[in-house]
Amino acid sequence: MISYLHQPSTGHLFDANTSDKLSLEPLCLDERILGAASCGIILSDACQPDLPIVYCNPAFERITGYSRQEVVGRNCRFLQGADTDPQVVEQIRQALRTEQEVKVVLKNYHKDGTPFWNELAISPIRDAEGRVIYFIGVQTDITARKQAQEELRVSHAVLKAQQEADPDGVMVIDPNGTIINHNSRFCQMWQVSDEAMKSADNEQLLESILPLIAEPLKLFSKVEYMEQNPQLTYKDEFKLTDGRIFELYSAPALSPTGAYYGRIWSFRDITKNKQTEQQLKRQAKQERLLSCINQRINQSLNLDEVLNTAVEEVRKFIKCDRTLIYRFNPDWTGTVDVESVGGEWMRIVGTTIEDSFFKNPDVTSLLYQDGYIRVIDDIYNANLSPCHIELLENLQVRANLVAPILQGKKLWGLLVVHHCSGARKWQQQEIECVRKLSIQLSVAIQQAALFERVADELKERKVAEVALRESETKLKKKATQLEKTLRELKQTQLQLVQNEKMSSLGQLVAGIAHEINNPITFISGNIAHANKYAQDLLELVQLYEQHYPKPASEIESLTEEIDIDFLREDLPKLLSSMQFGVNRLQALVGSLKNFSRLDEAESKRMDIEQGMENTLLILQHRLKPESSNIQVVKDYGKLPPVDCYPGQLNQVFMNLLNNAIDALNSGDEQADKNKSAASTELFFPDHAPTPTIWIRTELSERNSVLIHIADNGCGIPAQIKEQIFDPFFTTKPVGEGTGLGLSISYQIVVEKHGGNLSCISTPGCGTEFVVEIPLL
Repeated sequence: MISYLHQPSTGHLFDANTSDKLSLEPLCLDERILGAASCGIILSDACQPDLPIVYCNPAFERITGYSRQEVVGRNCRFLQGADTDPQVVEQIRQALRTEQEVKVVLKNYHKDGTPFWNELAISPIRDAEGRVIYFIGVQTDITARKQAQEELRVSHAVLKAQQEADPDGVMVIDPNGTIINHNSRFCQMWQVSDEAMKSADNEQLLESILPLIAEPLKLFSKVEYMEQNPQLTYKDEFKLTDGRIFELYSAPALSPTGAYYGRIWSFRDITKNKQTEQQLKRQAKQERLLSCINQRINQSLNLDEVLNTAVEEVRKFIKCDRTLIYRFNPDWTGTVDVESVGGEWMRIVGTTIEDSFFKNPDVTSLLYQDGYIRVIDDIYNANLSPCHIELLENLQVRANLVAPILQGKKLWGLLVVHHCSGARKWQQQEIECVRKLSIQLSVAIQQAALFERVADELKERKVAEVALRESETKLKKKATQLEKTLRELKQTQLQLVQNEKMSSLGQLVAGIAHEINNPITFISGNIAHANKYAQDLLELVQLYEQHYPKPASEIESLTEEIDIDFLREDLPKLLSSMQFGVNRLQALVGSLKNFSRLDEAESKRMDIEQGMENTLLILQHRLKPESSNIQVVKDYGKLPPVDCYPGQLNQVFMNLLNNAIDALNSGDEQADKNKSAASTELFFPDHAPTPTIWIRTELSERNSVLIHIADNGCGIPAQIKEQIFDPFFTTKPVGEGTGLGLSISYQIVVEKHGGNLSCISTPGCGTEFVVEIPLL
């Protein structure tokens, strides 16, 4: 049968001439049509027990990843997996058993093991006698649709959870105005059950919430306006009959193209916020008042100005008829010192009032001296004595607040607030404001008294301070002079000691050079003669050999013994080597003589290059491979002779070069690492990884000579660099350094020659000293 399904000659899926099955030509199933279908199509042989696949189209191969050769002859259950729904599988089996059509959705698997969702429709194919001979299965890969449905379900669940988590009451309506969604907070705010929301229509819901709104017509007119203009957003506040305040926000639900899908209404209970806002406004106003008074206290030491400002601002803030400050006399009588009056109420400033109430020390101590504020809402209902009521009536007072103004434990006076037009229920914030203001006025009065005392003390101290400043000025000048003299004395002492040492050293070096120079001169003067005599003798021997080729046996034996050929060849070389050694000794003696001029007091013209070469010659023993193997790179510019003190300048070169050699000879591993890794491109570009000293001279634009001495050692840390020119400062071990070399060098360059000595160094990048000598 399978062979019949793939006969190339007919081009049809089934051959009408086959005798195995009845003719299927009425089905008109052309293989080209099935091949062009986008859905996967398979045919299973219904006459065999396992219903094997006898045909699949290319779309099935593309969807499953299996080729036709891999599926033909197999039951289609190989597409199923462990998580394929068994109920769906049973539904398929039941339809196959009953030879019925079935359409299901189930999870299948590609050849590579990845799952896909398959929308499968199975139909039986019957022959002319009605027998089922094939089952045709049409499958569609709906994985993308299933994923979209799952994402939509998740999105709906997240949206619902987000809606329920919203602290605001939310209601969603469709374009027709029907409520399609809401959260539980909406029901709580409007006191409507969730069941009522789901069952009631819009009119019933409106009837239940309408009595809760304080101004329903105003609110619903705006709602109607939103319905007429669905593209607009809206935000407003409205009150409820129970005192609550809601904030309403409404926005349309629009598609990216602007299509109207409905509207979202959000309600927020802002009752507490409004109450807090009102309280904060009152508190802010009170704080501004107190801040204003406090600012006046801080800016002005005029007590009368502060008190007048205080009573005026309090009267305006509390909106009362009169505010005054009553000050006590020692006999507990008192006077109204400051007053602010509104309207046509009489003025009582300057009035002396005597109240027997204050003459009772126990009452005064128990009440006002402990910060008590007396609050009277109505003088006729406050259990006051008749004489007290009469006093207040004479002052046109109906209600008042009285707060004490204390100085320590002593009652200085009273801050009094009068309401004259009638009884008044004083609010707590008003009482608190008067209390705080009385405390500030206490501070202001105390500050004014303190200022008076301080002013008196300042007057007394002013004369003493002037005399003290004059005395301090004299002492500072004297101390500065002594410090300068001591510093100069120390520097002079150091210089004298060092000059004495270098003078003695110069004399010693000059004496040694003189003593060496005499024999060297003798040897140098005779080597030329010795060389000539030797040449003459060798020529004489050669003549003897030419004229007497056969000498006596005794001469011949001596000739062989002394190796006359070697002697004739080596003797000139020996004399030449001796001449080279003598020349070196003469150069060294010259350098010693040149360097020994440390005690010369006069300035002379000096060749900087010669002075540097003489110094390097003396230090040659520290630069040789067996000692340090330090490379010296010299780059001398064209310099004119410099007017200077040669001996002292040579001393500077000696100190700087010695320090460079010491830095390169430091034995720790970090220094060795820095030698090989440090970059001296800041100083000289021709950097070598070996220990190197660079010497460079040049003329500067400032008409001066610059001498650069740099090394690629370990560098100088910043905290040490600031101290290197200080006397006795050294980083060398005890016994190896005096700490005077750089200090004296600095003095020689800066003070003696009027130049400059600077140091450029970064740890790990070497060190460069720059000597600048001006050209006179």
